[in-house]
Amino acid sequence: MPTASYVKVTSANEDLAESINCGTDQWAIALASSVPGSKVFTSGTTDLATSGGYTAGGANVSTTSSGMNGSDFVLVLADPATWTASGGGFTFRYALLVNKTVTQGANGTVVAYWDYGSSQVVAAGEQVVVDLDQTASTGVFKIT
Repeated sequence: MPTASYVKVTSANEDLAESINCGTDQWAIALASSVPGSKVFTSGTTDLATSGGYTAGGANVSTTSSGMNGSDFVLVLADPATWTASGGGFTFRYALLVNKTVTQGANGTVVAYWDYGSSQVVAAGEQVVVDLDQTASTGVFKIT
């Protein structure tokens, strides 16, 4: 899997500042074929529909740690489950970071996403692993 570029969804900044509790909220990683147009997350619409080994809504992840590291706030999440393509497989380009507790859409708030630069075709039997940074200095994101 190629390296992906991290992109913050700026419309979610207010949610991060006023509603989201990074340490206790439920987070998920979802796969999408198009860039999210807003922070609104609706399972099967914002992300891929259930098909070919992917389940709409993505995979929940556990919070490893959240808190201050020096003068930075850092959120560290465990890697999500691996998706194994079946049947005709699936195609995605973006891995979305979704807060499922603060629901701006039907099913959550998109806080950020990783852009893989081009569509990633996942054939039957192949696996998708989204490898999140698990260091206490970087994490999934940090606020400075």
